[in-house]
Amino acid sequence: MTANTVQKATLAIAATVLALVVVGYFAMAPPVAAQTSTSTSTTAQTRVPGPGMMNGFGAGGAFRQNGPMTAPGRAPAQTQVNISVGQTFTITSTSGEYFVPNSRSTNGTASGTLTFTVTGKLSEGYTLSVTSGSVKVAGTTYTIASGTAQMNRGASGVSGQGSLTPSGEFIFTASAHGTFVGSTGTVSMDLQSGSSEYLVLLSGSISG
Repeated sequence: MTANTVQKATLAIAATVLALVVVGYFAMAPPVAAQTSTSTSTTAQTRVPGPGMMNGFGAGGAFRQNGPMTAPGRAPAQTQVNISVGQTFTITSTSGEYFVPNSRSTNGTASGTLTFTVTGKLSEGYTLSVTSGSVKVAGTTYTIASGTAQMNRGASGVSGQGSLTPSGEFIFTASAHGTFVGSTGTVSMDLQSGSSEYLVLLSGSISG
């Protein structure tokens, strides 16, 4: 074997060894991008919320808003007003108005009286019966035959439904400017009797 041949073989072996060393180095070294990503993720997980982050989702997915955690979509609990079963209260309105659905040009004045009796007290509010009342709309007086309703814990809102004499039905919501124990309030009612239907808004005093 000539000296030239030996020199070429030696150079080839050296190049192969160098290539293997370079490949092994890159295979063992952790990627820089992966290390950066892991570091960022760890930082995000361990960040402690400050005072400005209190509005948001808390444990279990419940929504937290400047105070005690409540269930999603649920308003903070009201303080329950002390109302006894059997107590009655009456909404009397001499100042009201009505209009015919899909025809606001057909409208006029309305008046009415609704009397409620508390039939039950629950942790979330009260059950009521509509014991008497009447509504005068478009010159006709509609007498309330019966009805049921529910009132919230704070005694500031009532909603329910009932039937009319000689025929008909109604649904309504009412809100008090304070509570339904000596104040003023408004009643929104959808009243139907035969082929006649009226949307009625009553406002007046509440006595009990």
